[in-house]
Amino acid sequence: MQHDHGHDREGYEELKAHEELAYNSYQPQARPKPDKMSAEAAPSNVDHQTDLISACMYFFVCFCTTLGSGGLIIGVGPFIERMVKDGYFQDRCDPGVSGCSSQYDALNPIFNGGFQIMTWCSCLAGLLLNTWGPRYNASLGLLVLTVGCRILATTTHSDSVYKWLIGYGMIGAGGNFLYISSFHFANCFQNREIAIGFLGGIFNLSGLIFMLLNIEELSIHKFFEIYFYLGASLTVFVFCLYPDKAVSVGERYRPGFPRASHVDCYNPFRELFEDEVVSAVSSHRFICFALLFAWCTLVNVVVGGLMSNLSASKSSDAQEVSDFNGYIYPALGNSTFLFTPLVGFLIQRTGFALPMLLNVLVTQICLGLCWAPGLESQYVMLLFFNLVQAFAYTLEFTYVQLTFPPAMYGPLIASVIAIQGLIGFIAWPGLSPNPFGSTAFTPVLLICLIPTVLLYYVPYQQQRHDKALIIKENKFQDECSRHLVTDSHGTHSNGRVDESSNSINDEPSPAKISVG
Repeated sequence: MQHDHGHDREGYEELKAHEELAYNSYQPQARPKPDKMSAEAAPSNVDHQTDLISACMYFFVCFCTTLGSGGLIIGVGPFIERMVKDGYFQDRCDPGVSGCSSQYDALNPIFNGGFQIMTWCSCLAGLLLNTWGPRYNASLGLLVLTVGCRILATTTHSDSVYKWLIGYGMIGAGGNFLYISSFHFANCFQNREIAIGFLGGIFNLSGLIFMLLNIEELSIHKFFEIYFYLGASLTVFVFCLYPDKAVSVGERYRPGFPRASHVDCYNPFRELFEDEVVSAVSSHRFICFALLFAWCTLVNVVVGGLMSNLSASKSSDAQEVSDFNGYIYPALGNSTFLFTPLVGFLIQRTGFALPMLLNVLVTQICLGLCWAPGLESQYVMLLFFNLVQAFAYTLEFTYVQLTFPPAMYGPLIASVIAIQGLIGFIAWPGLSPNPFGSTAFTPVLLICLIPTVLLYYVPYQQQRHDKALIIKENKFQDECSRHLVTDSHGTHSNGRVDESSNSINDEPSPAKISVG
């Protein structure tokens, strides 16, 4: 296939276009070396010298997502403890008793059900991201979060658990509209895996904010009244500073005025049923990846929901249990941000098979430690609880964002989250409240543990793709560098890339490397 290049950049652009067509493959970072790229050949929009404005915006995004991501609801420990201290659902206990297992069991659906609301709304956020862009998507989410805060600020002791569940879920749902709309800022950096990993960790970092509920003078109503105004303020800042369209690989962020010309309300339906999306979602490797992520997330939801009852069953000291739920659990259980950049670095170095293997292993250890005696054993369990989240969320976004073209990010994230949501019905309403009894943990933990044995197949089938990737990376890098040098001298090139193993099937080949 010969092409006549009128400009010396066209061959480069065609090569990049071939890479975008390899939507059913993935690529840990490897790029043409800068010293092999002439200034004339490299397009101006492919430049990973991240400027100050882009870097500052990335840190602003990290700040906003810390305050307003769906990870806020992961701070369920202090939230539940504050509800117990404020006397909500105390009628489930004997007269004069507070913090009994029945009361905690009645409160568990707020988190598990709220997490399901967040999951399905996150699916919608992924679908709508390309429809109206990050600015409107993130702003809409923060409006939903603000309304959720208002609901929780106005609830009373006589309201049902479902009003709490809806308000809590709206905070998570709105926050994840912002969260999902923020990952494209990692494209400003050369080492995207690490930037994505750091954003992945922010999800749990947000949960630490609910530790403010441990302040004695700060009731549930006062806290969410304050957060109502904070959410409204964040909405204004995000609307002003987020771009209308996602930042592409190699682009630099630049602020701009809001526009509506790019909005296409029919876009999500077209994207969802495009041949490329359908083929990618139905591929064997993608389904395996999605199931691994969904089940590991399910384990985190179930263990997180059981945490208050688990701690109460391991200690008879009410103050010790209160300190664990109010301080230790949120502080240790939401330190995922310390590990996610390391997971991103591991993916960059080794591919996806090893992180997937470790994700399954730490999930099993986390579940096993739930049976360990003594409250002190749960400190160690929380370390692995963190690692489960660190691997799962970093894998989720790096796999999708680095494997597929940017235009497919929204519908594919939505597909992954939809699978997560379907499996999440096991957690709620299936296992919350605990159908086996408020203190019967073993059946619930076994339901989560036994299927993890099957998950070892996922890294096993992934490893051969990681091995083949090394050969493909070197071949493509040489091809790209040779093409650029040829074009820089004004000669013609066919811009052809080996597509022999790029067919759309259940065993797609490793991808060509994205330039930039």
